[in-house]
Amino acid sequence: MLIRTTTAYIESWDARTIRKPLVIRGARQVGKTTSVRIAAENLNVPLYCVNLERNTSLEKAFGEFDVNTVLFNVSLICGQTITADSKGILFLDEAQATPSAYACLRYFFEECPNLAVILTGSLLDQCLSQQKQPAPVGRVEHYFMGPLSFGEFLSACDPAATKMIEQLNISNFHLLPDELHQQLLGQVQRYTLTGGMPHAVQLAIDHHFEHATIHQYQTELIQTYQDDFSKYQGNLNAIKLNGFFSGLIGQVGKQFSHKQANLVSSNTGNDNRSLNQAIEQFTQARLFYRVVHSNADNIPLGAETKARISKFLFVDIGLLLAAQGLPVQSVLNQPLELTHNGVLGEQFVGQHLLYMQPPYKNPELYYWQPPKNQAQAEVDFILQQGDTIYPIEVKSGSSGRLRSLHSFVAKKHSKIAIRIHSGKAGVEQLKTNVGNEQRSFTLLNIPFYLIDKLPDLLKQL
Repeated sequence: MLIRTTTAYIESWDARTIRKPLVIRGARQVGKTTSVRIAAENLNVPLYCVNLERNTSLEKAFGEFDVNTVLFNVSLICGQTITADSKGILFLDEAQATPSAYACLRYFFEECPNLAVILTGSLLDQCLSQQKQPAPVGRVEHYFMGPLSFGEFLSACDPAATKMIEQLNISNFHLLPDELHQQLLGQVQRYTLTGGMPHAVQLAIDHHFEHATIHQYQTELIQTYQDDFSKYQGNLNAIKLNGFFSGLIGQVGKQFSHKQANLVSSNTGNDNRSLNQAIEQFTQARLFYRVVHSNADNIPLGAETKARISKFLFVDIGLLLAAQGLPVQSVLNQPLELTHNGVLGEQFVGQHLLYMQPPYKNPELYYWQPPKNQAQAEVDFILQQGDTIYPIEVKSGSSGRLRSLHSFVAKKHSKIAIRIHSGKAGVEQLKTNVGNEQRSFTLLNIPFYLIDKLPDLLKQL
């Protein structure tokens, strides 16, 4: 059984004295429904599960905002008597099919304190963006869920390696033997090929990481995403959305300029306006994430963004490999940060950074580059932890070649920078030139397999 941090979160949420309805948001097949079911089993409480896509007749009951009417109708579907005083979890799945269910959550919070209510749906974000009914402001809690992290993946397929990583810290990095370092990098390769979609990981474990079986499922899931395009709201048909989807897949990890936008839209009638609509729908479905440029002068990072300057990440690294048709050998024969011109390394790091922030925050990610009239440099990601901004590069080679990091440190007076690569972990004290002066800074080098430990490692510096 795959152990998700989401399951533990649901269990702690259920134990609260004051508990708002929980809205779990995430792409199709990231494990939302399974996490709820496992949490209910662990808690040993009744689970009243209703698939709203299969029971669209409930729209009228929810639309009346009468909790007792809703519970009566749900009782008929579940074959169990459920009242406002019932204990257990009422699980409203595929809620995008019944928009009024989200608005009705405020009344569950106010009138059913004993009944834990969870609502989710794979296209829920699109539904909420079109919501014309009153939102339950202050009456719900949101949880944003992504694919399995590398740490969750490793716990499922190599618990001994997980314990090994748990023991690593800045003071003992140098004690890790080369053979164990290579063993952990091998697991990074496995994760890259498999990705973090729960069913793909379970297939990998069950079939001893036979890639043909994993790839078949990944291909089928991508087709399912594309089949969903006919359900998207708005005036774009599935044919156009498929064209934009294929074009954007090829742009992952690259700066998405006006030139790239024209290239993507050229296959669908050179309609950039429709492309912008499609991008909005893809990001609402959490298939793509924008990595937005930030000046990074102050916090929050989102206060100084340039939305027209951005890059894209895909929902999952394993699915990206399948969608782009990259051969397995491209992952096995070279360091991850060099594979596919560095795109896979950025995808690996980016999808982890997205969900490194508290789960109640909508995932956001930023990168930095200086103005055009200055020497060109691009820092792959910038991370805010507390009141500190950290530049992050996904790159191999000597520390002296990290020109983008040196440029950021010089311009933003950073004291700590981060390099993620396939090399061993370590800490370096470096200097960078600022005019006629030199500025000292600390470079934290970590291998890909320590990505989940990044916040803890920063606290140790």
